[in-house]
Amino acid sequence: MDKERLMALLRNPKKFRKNAAKQQGAEPQAAEPQNKTKRLSALAAGGVLALVLITLFLISSAQKRADNIASALDPAVLKGLAVDAEYDPSAGRRYVQVSEGQDRNVIVPELGTTLPVISRYNYRAMTPKRYEIIGEAPYALTINVSSNISDPDLLRYLFNQQSTVDGFLRRPDVAPLLEDPAALAALAANQAKLNAFFSDGTVQQALASPEVVSALAGSRLFAHLLISKAVKYYRDRPAEAAKLINASPALAALKKNAAVRKAVTENVYLKDISATLLK
Repeated sequence: MDKERLMALLRNPKKFRKNAAKQQGAEPQAAEPQNKTKRLSALAAGGVLALVLITLFLISSAQKRADNIASALDPAVLKGLAVDAEYDPSAGRRYVQVSEGQDRNVIVPELGTTLPVISRYNYRAMTPKRYEIIGEAPYALTINVSSNISDPDLLRYLFNQQSTVDGFLRRPDVAPLLEDPAALAALAANQAKLNAFFSDGTVQQALASPEVVSALAGSRLFAHLLISKAVKYYRDRPAEAAKLINASPALAALKKNAAVRKAVTENVYLKDISATLLK
């Protein structure tokens, strides 16, 4: 202890001890900023680490989603579903009113409409109601076939949906034909309607593709047409059916299409009468 401190102790011991205690307590306080800095540094490091972990988690999740998408689009899973480009139903559209069962607005491209259009990207997300609209709304099936003419597997999937079938069978321009053999015969004799149908670009494209013909002829929708009351009448009377076919240039021309002939001979409902129909 130096001389000045010794003299201060002797003069006033109580004050000396009090001052000494203050000086001792001041040392930890001086060190506090350093400790605080260390704690802030530790917190900052922990925050950075947390951000890194969160970023890695998001990247991992995104990668997982990407892997799932890739898996969902695997050709082995989709059985050959493929399209060259996404279909854009918004180009040149106008609204039309469709009244079938209940009023609703639809949108049909060519006519300007917007209808649900199936693709390899959305076919699993389509609701039964949307498949029902595709089957029921005028021109909807034509638009979907046109948009996916290079994807027979996708078209087979569409025509095998029961909701698509149900919507199509209750159409007011379809249901009467399937109930009345005479109405079906009248259609077969209406050359103007048949020529308009078979001259349609989408119909011609479909008939020119053996894969598309096979997909549609083997579908659930086609099967429902064949077991309808009117068509069954002619299946039970193949000679009458052949007479109607041969009397119509448009229908008779189908017998020259190799894909159509193959589809008829392989169809479970037609193969037994195919020789008569195709003669």
